[in-house]
Amino acid sequence: MTSPLLCERRLDHLVTDAATGQTMRGTEYSGVMWIGGEPPTGGMFFGRSVPVAKARVASVLLPDSLPYLDPEATVVTQTWVSSGPGDPNPIIIAGQAELVPDPRGARVYWVQLTIRVAGSVPAGIGYRVVVEVHPDKVG
Repeated sequence: MTSPLLCERRLDHLVTDAATGQTMRGTEYSGVMWIGGEPPTGGMFFGRSVPVAKARVASVLLPDSLPYLDPEATVVTQTWVSSGPGDPNPIIIAGQAELVPDPRGARVYWVQLTIRVAGSVPAGIGYRVVVEVHPDKVG
């Protein structure tokens, strides 16, 4: 079970490619994905973590993704555990973002984040994805 993403504001900026000197568009996506249950709310949280026997995999299209025209963009992913204090730590086995074809068949690509987690749930997994592409390759 994956709850909705808690997304931060998307950041867009122009950067210079160090190798070519070409101007590129950098877009940064960040937030938290909760796996195995809803995030804690309110004051003190006395929830219970549940150990799981096998890894859980969650894969979502980022809701604030720009439509990309070129699937060959540079995509960099960082993930980290963002669960509550005292919880047995879940372990991130893998966190990866990539550009995938539009599921409706349009000729664009969207950022998809896939995270594989082992350990206790619910688990809050923070993410930061940076996509760098030529400015005219964004729809």
